[in-house]
Amino acid sequence: MSGGGLGVDYNFPRSTASIPGSVPINLVFNNTTDQPITEVHIDDLDEKSGIKFEGFMTIPMISPEQSSQVSISINFNDTLQPAKFSICSSKGRFPVKIQPPVGEMLSPYVIIETDFDSLKSKLSGMHEVVGEMDNPGTDSSAMSQRIFQTAATSICFSSSADSLKFASKTIAQEKVLLISVEVGDKIKITVNTEAVVLGSMILKDISAAIGK
Repeated sequence: MSGGGLGVDYNFPRSTASIPGSVPINLVFNNTTDQPITEVHIDDLDEKSGIKFEGFMTIPMISPEQSSQVSISINFNDTLQPAKFSICSSKGRFPVKIQPPVGEMLSPYVIIETDFDSLKSKLSGMHEVVGEMDNPGTDSSAMSQRIFQTAATSICFSSSADSLKFASKTIAQEKVLLISVEVGDKIKITVNTEAVVLGSMILKDISAAIGK
């Protein structure tokens, strides 16, 4: 994203946000011009969809060819709606839209296997989505790493060597989201959660990550 020579990159540090229920986001401003850029701040926050922001203090100046990093917190309310706002500076204002990957709207949930299995049995039926794919030959360790890269989750000890279990909660509403991966000639991925839309998206993203 850029406007008037002010570039903006962003990333998700998976740290604790300053406001409960919010996703922390790092913004990195890059001055690509040969002149100072001043009064960098956020405006035009669109909170119509229930999304809430905590911005940052105005950056007085970014020198030529220099960068400045700030942190913001956005409560996406467990929806797939993007956050919309404007970045303003002495170079003008330009619109910004941030929609995090679904996996960044989760936080790790530490749980033991008996509790995992109990919750999974309660979150069946309409709260369960299942996918199956060919086994690409990826070992369990690499498979787990790809899942961690895709979603903020915690691995749960599994008594079965052919079963991987992961647990998360949605950041905003703290709804439990469980991921089960059964490994054989085929890989079966099951996601159990009350947040059905997010569960379907997580299933899609994890399937794509494992199949790389």
